[in-house]
Amino acid sequence: MYSSPIDDHVIVKKALRAIALNRTPGYSFCGNFFDFSYDSADQDHSIVHIKPEAQSVGVSGQIHTVVQAILADMGLATCLRYNIGDRHRTATVSLSLQFTGVVPNGTLVATSYSQAHLQGVQGRQGISQTRLTCGDELVAIGSAAFMILPMPEGSILPPVPWVSQKPPANPLLDLESLNDKEQWILNRVRHSVAVCEKSGQNFLSHFFTLAPQLIEGGAVSEVENGPHIGNRVGHVQGGIILAIGMVCASAALGDEWLLSGVTATYISPGEGDVIRAHAVIVHQGRMTAVVKTSVKSGSGKVALEVLSTHARLA
Repeated sequence: MYSSPIDDHVIVKKALRAIALNRTPGYSFCGNFFDFSYDSADQDHSIVHIKPEAQSVGVSGQIHTVVQAILADMGLATCLRYNIGDRHRTATVSLSLQFTGVVPNGTLVATSYSQAHLQGVQGRQGISQTRLTCGDELVAIGSAAFMILPMPEGSILPPVPWVSQKPPANPLLDLESLNDKEQWILNRVRHSVAVCEKSGQNFLSHFFTLAPQLIEGGAVSEVENGPHIGNRVGHVQGGIILAIGMVCASAALGDEWLLSGVTATYISPGEGDVIRAHAVIVHQGRMTAVVKTSVKSGSGKVALEVLSTHARLA
């Protein structure tokens, strides 16, 4: 196997680096691809940031909605993971974000704090809060609850890497050594880059197949599932499946509306070959709107229910 000319593209180079870094257990491909960087993390808080780069921005150069959602989810969960040990994992129960309308055109920072644990219930649930900022401006505030679950069959969850040290800038990667999943991801990145270079489409929207279709009273979306959007246990990453619902909900109303808030309830893991979203406009007034979006696994099982608020742009 030999390097192709398209491998000189900045996005493909980022993917190759991410694949190499992903061989250190503890992160997802997207965590490495979008280059989330931890400034600090312990049992009480986490600070993680991302810079706008070719693979992580939307059509106007702002941090893409998907990346914002992943950043929020990661920050909210990380400040809880240090308390639970390596034989447990966190599963998102609910997540809410309230946006200010500030467009994150620069480095986006999520500062998150562990708040409490749910009392008087079976099982363990941790609660955390976050603030997303860009420079001196507040982009969003959020909160979440996470179920603390044992790892399957007594396995150990590797710690999130690159917290106490920075990842190497140019890790070695022999293309002959790629496994099937790594080759699948690389081929998908190459294809998306090639298509978007010709069509002018946004890379990330194409890479994630985020292309909602309008229907009467709402919108629908189908996203191809695969290792490019999986988390560390093989399900669709929590921030990505939330973003699938957010993007579909926004499409239902159109460009005249700003997504102002979202509340999501996680029901089951995102699994199967295709993830489907169906957004229904519940209310559309003169200045505000409400959309309800169901996100389902390939089997038809509901994975996520999203209720979002929207404000008409000036």
